[in-house]
Amino acid sequence: MKNLVLHDATRRQLDDYLTAPAHALLLVGPMGSGKLQLATRLAEAVLELPAGSFDDNPYITVISVEPDKKLIAIEAVRQLEKFLALKVPGQSGHDRAIIIEDAHLLSHEAQNALLKTLEEPPKGTILILTASHEQALLPTIRSRAQSITVNRPAREALETHFASQHAKEAIAKAYAVSGGLPGLMHGLLSDSEHPLAQATARARQLLSQTTYERLLAVDELSKQRDMAIGTAFILQQMAHVSLQTAQGVTAKKWQAILSAAYQAGEALTNSAQPKLALTQLMLSLQ
Repeated sequence: MKNLVLHDATRRQLDDYLTAPAHALLLVGPMGSGKLQLATRLAEAVLELPAGSFDDNPYITVISVEPDKKLIAIEAVRQLEKFLALKVPGQSGHDRAIIIEDAHLLSHEAQNALLKTLEEPPKGTILILTASHEQALLPTIRSRAQSITVNRPAREALETHFASQHAKEAIAKAYAVSGGLPGLMHGLLSDSEHPLAQATARARQLLSQTTYERLLAVDELSKQRDMAIGTAFILQQMAHVSLQTAQGVTAKKWQAILSAAYQAGEALTNSAQPKLALTQLMLSLQ
């Protein structure tokens, strides 16, 4: 946990959690804030495992949305019954962990199926859910889990964290694009194939184009849902950082981009008229 870059308030809440782990924890923060890595490190800490041993432990499982799927289906939650039936030899205390990545993508049926596990958790089992949108979860889910908000760390903390492995210029560039989200910064700095790296390139391209060129891209982008959502997300983060120093006309420009990118992201996530959402976004990039 000490090697993770965290906001001070988030770290204090996590330290409190580790002193008396609740059976269910909900980590809430935007995409790119490093929630999955944080969840794995928490699981290792609660189960008293060596750091980095997460992948090799048969008593930790991760549920996430399948490629090309929009939601986590009820079948994924039903598979937990087999996992929970496994006997943990010679263990006491906490000995098993379930991580549900992007729990806000659980279908309504899957959430209802998960309630039984939350209401009657097996002894020694912890559940860690991550979510970008807490309100997408049923109130009965939220009420049965301790919630911690994963806030953005201070810029100075991020620069110090990445300084030993990356150049100052690269860190500044990653910060400007990511909006100071540590998970996204790590991905952009260390992995050229990161899913949002391509979205970053597309966002920069759109900002450099004319309105006519951007509108020509609407049809193609509307057929690439994940790319479109990622591009809207990156534009939000770029606007978030730019608004920290922008003034006057420039501030109004970035505020319009932030608003349009957020609305486009919501519409695309909900599969509501992607061409219309993207057209409105392109027109905002003046």
